[in-house]
Amino acid sequence: MPEKSQADSPETIRNPQSAIRNQIIHRPPFIIHHFATLGSTNDQLKQMTDAPELTCVVADEQTAGRGRRDRAWHSTPGDGLYLSVLLRPALPSEKIPLLSLMCAVVVAEAVGGFHPAGIDIKWPNDVLVNERKLGGILIEGASVGADAPRLIAGIGVNLNHRSFPSELSKTATSLAIECGHQLNLPEFRDQLLVTFAEWYERLRHGGRLIIGRWQQLSSYAIGKPVVVTLDDEQFTGVTDGLTETGALRLRTASGETRTIIAGEVSRLRSGVD
Repeated sequence: MPEKSQADSPETIRNPQSAIRNQIIHRPPFIIHHFATLGSTNDQLKQMTDAPELTCVVADEQTAGRGRRDRAWHSTPGDGLYLSVLLRPALPSEKIPLLSLMCAVVVAEAVGGFHPAGIDIKWPNDVLVNERKLGGILIEGASVGADAPRLIAGIGVNLNHRSFPSELSKTATSLAIECGHQLNLPEFRDQLLVTFAEWYERLRHGGRLIIGRWQQLSSYAIGKPVVVTLDDEQFTGVTDGLTETGALRLRTASGETRTIIAGEVSRLRSGVD
């Protein structure tokens, strides 16, 4: 569907927090607030306290984008999808981590429509192509009340990058690099949101389908030798599937099964003990 232009849309407004123009685009059930530049799409959506569920914020550029563990997210103008979605899931608290897995499935399926080889998901939500990071997810709480929690799903996907800073050049990739051609960002965004709506509806009926699909898409699900880094500990093991709440099970060399709720998981390379 073609986007409304700022020139002919009566819904182009000024962001009260700044002089940045905010274009409103309707893609039911989503309402998209599109900005040229923001510090962070997650932070902008947090400020929109009256926004209904499935409100989205998209920016062409983020100047303070971030991922998990407060890592900076490389967000150059016009090269990536920088998207945040407001969610109010009616889920028990122990099932909230499934949102992160769901978003990874959504990104992997959207990327899969362009048929790059080597799509993978590293627990919990890094989307890889040929062992290099293509997309990431950051789930943050905006508020918690008596009703369903107010959560924000931040999604970053490298689309049209042709190069990366030296510190990322060996670990990051883009869909343009992998497929050999530029992508239409609005079309990719809209297709991703269609997939998002489908999986979010499935999540409302339980997490079994999401866990099953995540495990289908991820080589890290079962039988993968990995290194797990926690705040105060590092250990190795072999992955053994997910729990019903999305935690990663790990079999250690001693035969113990550990359940990983949070931490950094990396592929165990040859020669690493």
